[in-house]
Amino acid sequence: MNGTTLRRIVVLLSALTVVSVPAFAQVELGGSYSIRMYEDYIERGPGSFMGDFTGMPMSDEGRAKALLYTSSLPSTIERQCLAQSPWVGQYRPLELRIWSEVDDGRVVAWVLGGDYLRDTIRIWMDGRPHPSANAWHPPSGFTTGHWEGDTLVAHTTHVKTAWIRRGVGIPGSDRSEFTVMITRHDNLLTLTTVQEDPIYLTEPHVVSRVWEFDPNARQGANPRSTCNTASEIPSLEDTGKVPHYLPGQNPEENYMVRTYNIPKEAALGFAQTLYPEYRKTLKSVYTPPASCGRYCCGWIERQGLPGAAPGLTCKDGNQPP
Repeated sequence: MNGTTLRRIVVLLSALTVVSVPAFAQVELGGSYSIRMYEDYIERGPGSFMGDFTGMPMSDEGRAKALLYTSSLPSTIERQCLAQSPWVGQYRPLELRIWSEVDDGRVVAWVLGGDYLRDTIRIWMDGRPHPSANAWHPPSGFTTGHWEGDTLVAHTTHVKTAWIRRGVGIPGSDRSEFTVMITRHDNLLTLTTVQEDPIYLTEPHVVSRVWEFDPNARQGANPRSTCNTASEIPSLEDTGKVPHYLPGQNPEENYMVRTYNIPKEAALGFAQTLYPEYRKTLKSVYTPPASCGRYCCGWIERQGLPGAAPGLTCKDGNQPP
């Protein structure tokens, strides 16, 4: 299945969910939303393990670049305030605020608030065309949208090179394009992004996340809306060195293999491992690890994290003190 086909299927499924709704239907998206990450705590919270490229359809170029990455890289002065992908919110544990910009009672744009790592995203609804490929690329890219029933479908172009999954160095090129579906079901808001990148991905990368409408959520700017640089790694200051691993020397390349017995092709993001059929190849060869040493309990209240699932407790002996 090629990327274009998968993208069409995702958009078609979105349209089918609202097939009984008139084409001109739309809903009020404005408001503040709190994070709800009961099923995706690791990716949206502390971030994935180093060397964890599972669930990613990476090209050889993307895999090679990701394996050069070290967690010290974002701490260098010139990268501490580097803007990320406009839809990096799919991988961050932050509230979401949406508002509309109106002209003579007509919504000209829907706006998703940003911070110092992700610029404010403005989804233009007035039919304006996307600019030339040679036009200036702001950190937020350029996004237009239209309604398909009660789902706002947006298309983002003109993005900058940025990491896709926080903390592990999976790259996205400036030729990435996003199809985004924003749907509100009562108080729940679902954002589904489909990223296509001809450089670092071999197939579209699909991510779906959920927020919940919360009138008591933060209304103003994120307290970290301003980025201030600091010397986070003194040993690198004024040396001109850029933290990285040389090809073949990343000690975390086999982390998922040795820790969780996950086949290397799955750990390193080969597209064929994303499909349900891949389970058949694992059925007779996979052996679960004997014990768990990290993230064993998921999203639990005793960790003191916001939005914890009520009543969820740890049963595997790794409960934090």
